[in-house]
Amino acid sequence: MSWTYSGDPANNARDEVRFLVGDIDTTNQQINDAEIAYLLAAWNNDAYISASFACESIAGRFNAKADGSKSVGDLSISTRFVEQAKAYMERATNLRNTASRKYPPSPIWDSAGYPNTSEFSIGMQRNIGSGTNSVPPIQNFPD
Repeated sequence: MSWTYSGDPANNARDEVRFLVGDIDTTNQQINDAEIAYLLAAWNNDAYISASFACESIAGRFNAKADGSKSVGDLSISTRFVEQAKAYMERATNLRNTASRKYPPSPIWDSAGYPNTSEFSIGMQRNIGSGTNSVPPIQNFPD
């Protein structure tokens, strides 16, 4: 399991995901390179969405651990994994919100699914299927 960070998020997608997640400390590695590569491939190289799913993965790992405390004499050590999990879930939400502002949704026109010729013509509202060539009556619906 390899972990690398070159410190260049502007030119390296893996570093961008690490930077957005906050996983840049070599002494506290949260997600490995293969997992980041998988997320980037799964989410079409979108660093923000990939980072949000990385945060969810990290949060799941922290959630799986139990909170606890140990005391020996006057020395006491406690771990609060649930708080770390909540922080990573909040970061995942923030990253998704940022992604939606950075890449707002837009309508996609699939020209292959639509004919190029106009289907509109004079008299197209005539009721040809009934055997008459008259315009169907206007229907009034009660309020």
